[in-house]
Amino acid sequence: MWKPLFGGEMEARKTKVLLIEDGKEVAPDLKDVIQTMANEFTMEVTDHLAGGLKVLSEGNIDVVVLDVSRSGESGDSLAGFLKLKEKDASVPVVMLGSAKQDKMASEAVKQGVKDFLVKEELDGRLFLQSIRYASTLKRLEDELKALREKLVLTEKQLEMIANVDASTQALSRAGLENALEAEYVRAQRGGWNLVAMLIDCDDFDRINRQFGHAVGDVVLRQITERIRETVRPTDHLARMGGDEFLLILPDTRIAEGMMVAEKIRLSVGESPLRLASETVRVTSSIGVLALPYEFCSIEEVLSLARLAVREAKLLGKNRVSSGEKNPGQAPSLSPDKQALDELTEKLRKGDCFRAVSMPIFHLADEKVVGYEILSRGPAGAFEMPDDLFRVSVEHNLLTIVDLRCLKTCLAACTDSKFDQKARFHVNLFPSTIMDTPIERLLTLFPLEKHEGTFCIEISEQQFIGDPAYLREHVQALKERGLLVAIDDVGFGRSSLESLIILEPDIVKIDRKYVSGISADPAKARLLKRLVKVVNSIGADLVAEGIECREELDLLVEMGVPFGQGWYWGKPS
Repeated sequence: MWKPLFGGEMEARKTKVLLIEDGKEVAPDLKDVIQTMANEFTMEVTDHLAGGLKVLSEGNIDVVVLDVSRSGESGDSLAGFLKLKEKDASVPVVMLGSAKQDKMASEAVKQGVKDFLVKEELDGRLFLQSIRYASTLKRLEDELKALREKLVLTEKQLEMIANVDASTQALSRAGLENALEAEYVRAQRGGWNLVAMLIDCDDFDRINRQFGHAVGDVVLRQITERIRETVRPTDHLARMGGDEFLLILPDTRIAEGMMVAEKIRLSVGESPLRLASETVRVTSSIGVLALPYEFCSIEEVLSLARLAVREAKLLGKNRVSSGEKNPGQAPSLSPDKQALDELTEKLRKGDCFRAVSMPIFHLADEKVVGYEILSRGPAGAFEMPDDLFRVSVEHNLLTIVDLRCLKTCLAACTDSKFDQKARFHVNLFPSTIMDTPIERLLTLFPLEKHEGTFCIEISEQQFIGDPAYLREHVQALKERGLLVAIDDVGFGRSSLESLIILEPDIVKIDRKYVSGISADPAKARLLKRLVKVVNSIGADLVAEGIECREELDLLVEMGVPFGQGWYWGKPS
């Protein structure tokens, strides 16, 4: 008789083993082995499969030992294992069989049996190790399952934290981005209308100053509840920071949206909000906007919705506006203000930009290889890009203006005057790339064009600090078949950083480092060094600002392959 191999203190719960014996009684040798295991395991024995299945269904079994030694090479024993597996796949099975069951043993292991032991050669140490291995494996699998469930729960909690505003339990900006993307897809598929509504609490700073920000958060939570009670469960409400809320209404026409906005205005401002010892009355100015399918980002929606809110504020607050100008409003005395009002009105209607182009040449033979498509604003004070984007930044309109310019430029690329086999360059601000989901941005580019047809130019002059924040977005654009160029590259430390970190396909040398190189040897030497750097990272090089034949010849001599400039004519 074998002696126990393991001693020591008993665990709180012994490992429970179910033995399904292939006969009326347990074989003497097997009975001896079971007795040696009494300190470590508890054993329940049944002499037929049906009884074993019943015990297994009652739970708390850690390991099943299935004796098939009398079954021969038939499939009955394997079928018995499969029934056990079907009943509870989490419980490991150890088979006891005869030496003549080689084929069946091999198939059983393939099907998931943890071990196959020959009963005639039964060894106490081996049998005990096999049971221990199977029970340990089950314990580890159970722990792994528990960890996975905990991980799923943690991921849901993190997703909740990322997508929900902690103070109001409305959606966060990230949560609304996800909801808006899904609604755009559904709207395009079903032909739905989408309406956006920006709800701005009037003079909310007064509440924060008078009662403190903690009370202000309580008031915002009550406002959130009032809005939720007014809208449908399928509508998406998000806090955009401070006292601004953005509401997305799927399958809604603009007239319906205006009615909902009026209900929200009344709900927010009709009765005072009760605090512990005070009552506070809050009103709201609401801007309502019908969303075209080509909108790309929350920033674009916010820009136009804020124009509508501004009109509501100008009308005296506690109003609903769709952004239409008030005919009775007194004209501004400032020409710039009048021009800005005109620009914002055109932005709302989406008809204010035009495109011009400048060819890009292969310098050695002066053949056109591509076109840079440039945008122009409405005729007047903001026609030129520098003026247009300056006022856009000042009035938080940059993303919507930049995206409208991009759409205008991409539409112009289909003009028959262009060689459609050439490459088209368009410009985007780094902030637009950061604010706009990549998948939405890609919907603006023609699907039928092959990879490498379009190049997005990002100006180095517009980088803010370390350009590493753009790396992931640039890589995503490149993975989807768009080329990326770093524009306006000079000789500073930031140039080298951006080239190394962003790994652009194309580098464009700023015009101020090209203009005059034929008359300035020092500038020419610096340019030669930059050419070597760009060649070392494997990017194509484009020289901007070529204005005379001497500059062209010197660039060809330096090995600069591509260029553009007024030498061939102004943008047209």
